Amino acid sequence: MDRLLFNASTTITIGNGKKARFWHHAWLDGQAPRNLAPQLFELVQRKNKTVAQELANNSWISALQNKITNATQLEEFVSLWIRIQGVFLNSEIEDSIAWKWTPDGIYSARSAYRVQFIGSFRSFNTDTIWRARAENKCKVFAWILIQDKILTADNLARRGWPHQASCALCNAPMETSQHFCLLCPLAQAVWNQILSWENWTLPQHTHPANFDCIRDWWEATAKTLHKNQRHDFNGMVIYIMWNLWKERNRRIFKFQSAQQVAERVKEDLVQYNIAFSNIAF
Repeated sequence: MDRLLFNASTTITIGNGKKARFWHHAWLDGQAPRNLAPQLFELVQRKNKTVAQELANNSWISALQNKITNATQLEEFVSLWIRIQGVFLNSEIEDSIAWKWTPDGIYSARSAYRVQFIGSFRSFNTDTIWRARAENKCKVFAWILIQDKILTADNLARRGWPHQASCALCNAPMETSQHFCLLCPLAQAVWNQILSWENWTLPQHTHPANFDCIRDWWEATAKTLHKNQRHDFNGMVIYIMWNLWKERNRRIFKFQSAQQVAERVKEDLVQYNIAFSNIAF
């Protein structure tokens, strides 16, 4: 596997520091020191030392001695030094590696193949969203979601921006749009509750785990329904995902149960039906 892809796709949890590479691996606050301090990285001659080797007697500092010559390098050095002060090695535990692109953190060839095509374009039936029985603000959200542009943890990680290492809804290793909308245990509980209230029964083969992305699942599931049912179904999908996203953001400050999130979805559906009951589509 390409080193850049591996480094971007893994999070290292430090134990004894004997496996993780100090400069290359994302072991420091979920990021690689080479990305936190790129100018310092250029100054280092031996770039493949482990964390344990570099932290022993502050070897990484010795390697930079008398090489820092400008303000940017000094700023990077101080910032890196401050971060490292909070790192403590445990000689009894080995370093562990979590794969970002699967809910359980375990590598799979399928996820590795899929992540290489993130951002590539594939056609999507726009009527699925724009003719759904939902408010425009929610439709816009759904459209951005389908394009995989919502700032979930995986997208933040690809940009090198600060992010949570786990799903805010269930604490899974890495949050993706497909995970928090379809696969997360809380999301599954919300889906089950709404489908029960709305008297929907979906075929077994449309279980989200059988699909690579929200778009594929949505299209395949909608096709199993009569065309007169699809606008209502698509509106329900949008409101569920919209409320899961709001709950995901809300959970930073206050937790709510799956039942409470489901009731918010139901309230949105009821209010929409009341407001637009006399409008023909």
